[in-house]
Amino acid sequence: MRRFDFNYLVDSPLLWQEEAVVSIGVFDGFHLGHRSIIERNVAVARQQGWHSLVITFNRNPKMAKQSQAAEKQLTTDLQFEQFLEECGVDYLLVIDFSAEFSTLTAEEFLVLVTTVCTVKMMVVGSDFRCGVAASSAGPVQLQEHLDQLVPGSLVEVPPFVKTEEGLNISSTLVRKKLLEGALDKVQSMLGRPYALDVTAYPVRINENGLLYRTKAFTQLLPPPGWYDGRLVDWEGASITGVVCLTEDELSFTPEDQRSLEKNVGIKELGLIAKRSSIS
Repeated sequence: MRRFDFNYLVDSPLLWQEEAVVSIGVFDGFHLGHRSIIERNVAVARQQGWHSLVITFNRNPKMAKQSQAAEKQLTTDLQFEQFLEECGVDYLLVIDFSAEFSTLTAEEFLVLVTTVCTVKMMVVGSDFRCGVAASSAGPVQLQEHLDQLVPGSLVEVPPFVKTEEGLNISSTLVRKKLLEGALDKVQSMLGRPYALDVTAYPVRINENGLLYRTKAFTQLLPPPGWYDGRLVDWEGASITGVVCLTEDELSFTPEDQRSLEKNVGIKELGLIAKRSSIS
């Protein structure tokens, strides 16, 4: 997968002749709903001989415009790029969501999108919106704009993926369940354990295991408590243990201390389930 700055491609349209299926969104958490959109994008692109292209933002537009309260992210940029690569995405374009960019109408934004590549199809979520409020475009208006800009291009909207309780899976719901400490619910919505990207954080190693300062984490954390955890290294090997999370620190104590000594590089810490006790 190749990563580009969106604004750079607007000025230097290196991909303008590339026929592409395009998906646009924040994709924070990369839950099963997000995955269904991206997997559909990649499947159509491969079937038709086009390229798969994902457009996202360097910060959440709703939070940047303060229409939504600022919150810590569920996934880091590194994790997001890894998820896209696993899905087989060809291109990732990142928008610098500046004050100027936030004033674009839906049509102006879509003109830029059709400038950077040849849009054959767009696959977006049911809750997709773009453009300032007065001209905001959802999936229906998106098709109308594309009919004018790129005749013959299509918009596809995969259905919402639902929880066992029949709720639409969303980043908001993932956050809610994470803050409740309901990691089993979070895992079912993500399709994987909730994982902390620990590659960028300083760690202290003591006789009990690893110790991090919680203040350093940019990702959202569950409530203080004891959790089953799994440490994963860059070679894919995992170590199970117990996570103790407090307001100030996060510690990981492996079940087998010797396994930690053999670790060649820590990649992520998965939080599996909340413990009722430390025994």
